[in-house]
Amino acid sequence: MKNRIMIAIFLAVMVFSAAAQQPAKSQPVNPAEPSTVASGKPVPQPVAGSLNTDREQPPVDLKKMAEELNEHQRWEIEQHNQQLKQRFTSLQEAGGWQSVFATQLKLQRLANPKAPQLSEAQQFITNFIFCDHPVIAERTSEFQSVTNNVRLGQVSRQFAVGPLASVIINGCSFGPETGEVRLILNHDASNSVPLQVSDWSDSSIFATLGANPGVTDQDAQLVVVRKDGTQSKPMMVQFSQHQMFQASGTDTEKSVLAF
Repeated sequence: MKNRIMIAIFLAVMVFSAAAQQPAKSQPVNPAEPSTVASGKPVPQPVAGSLNTDREQPPVDLKKMAEELNEHQRWEIEQHNQQLKQRFTSLQEAGGWQSVFATQLKLQRLANPKAPQLSEAQQFITNFIFCDHPVIAERTSEFQSVTNNVRLGQVSRQFAVGPLASVIINGCSFGPETGEVRLILNHDASNSVPLQVSDWSDSSIFATLGANPGVTDQDAQLVVVRKDGTQSKPMMVQFSQHQMFQASGTDTEKSVLAF
């Protein structure tokens, strides 16, 4: 009897031992539900799309940036054109560029009678007091300037013409009636683009190039054509379709004595 009890106890221990060694059956995981560990706390699941967020930024809108840049450039050109217009009006109210030049020359002669440039300046203004055909005074004419054009070469940075840019053309014998200002391309007089003239006098012209002349960057020539058809000697300029204008701010009181 005692042996039977011992055998029964031994078999019971073996059964419980075998049951304890069997692995627990894994439960199917529902992707929509958080997993749990033995502690009973849910294991956080990775959120779709949360990885590499710094690499998934929306692409830069280059077209929009270009449009904004173009708008900024247009605003700068318009601002400079307005300042240039004020400069033109100021010169006209003072009697014209020739009168202002002569007055400044006189003052400079009194301040420094031995200045080496006085004789050259006197000869310059004399040439524009007595002339019977249109002549452009390049040294006193005012143009917008560019900052990113390496093709200017020997052409002055002042003598740059571009879309929407206004210019002041000083000279003599332009005539009392409005004529034309032309931008000659490829050194071919038959291939030219007209500038829009808003003010015209015998000695000064205020004109603006259109927004889209439809030509590529190139050396060009600017000419004044009087009402009777008489044309000035061409003035060398640089045309640039996509230039960056330097809107330096025109001082309406600055000197025209460019010597």
